Amino acid sequence: AAENGHVEVVELLLADSRVDPSANNNSAIQSAAENGHVEVVELLLADSRVDPSSNNNYAIQNAARRGHVDVVRLLLADSRVDPSANGNYAIQKAAENGHADVVKLFLLDSRVPNYNYAIQSAACTGHVDVVKVQLADSRVNPDANHNTAIRKAVENVQE
Repeated sequence: AAENGHVEVVELLLADSRVDPSANNNSAIQSAAENGHVEVVELLLADSRVDPSSNNNYAIQNAARRGHVDVVRLLLADSRVDPSANGNYAIQKAAENGHADVVKLFLLDSRVPNYNYAIQSAACTGHVDVVKVQLADSRVNPDANHNTAIRKAVENVQE
């Protein structure tokens, strides 16, 4: 139900004490987040049995990868979520996939350190809007790691 965004069904199931919304490593919130189901994610976050940071913060990482900005916003508001988990995977994947609005949210969150890999990912995949968003942030160093961002951009044009 969570994976497909069936809000009323999720509400009914959460009301039944026999249902464990954290089963299978919290797969309900992970599936809802990955598929952009904001209302279902809200319901699940309100249930104390659900851990949105499970499985190495899979929920926010895959919501970011798929560009679900409203889900990412919700998850960032939850202190249990670590947006920098797994080597800043979430912002890197958002950048790599061209989700400038999601990247901007991450840059506004002080828990997201800048390792400069996100700008390299965006440059490598040619996402101009994402590169612009990152260049506007003083923490981003476009020539980090021996100018990797510009080198990756040039390499991909030549291929």
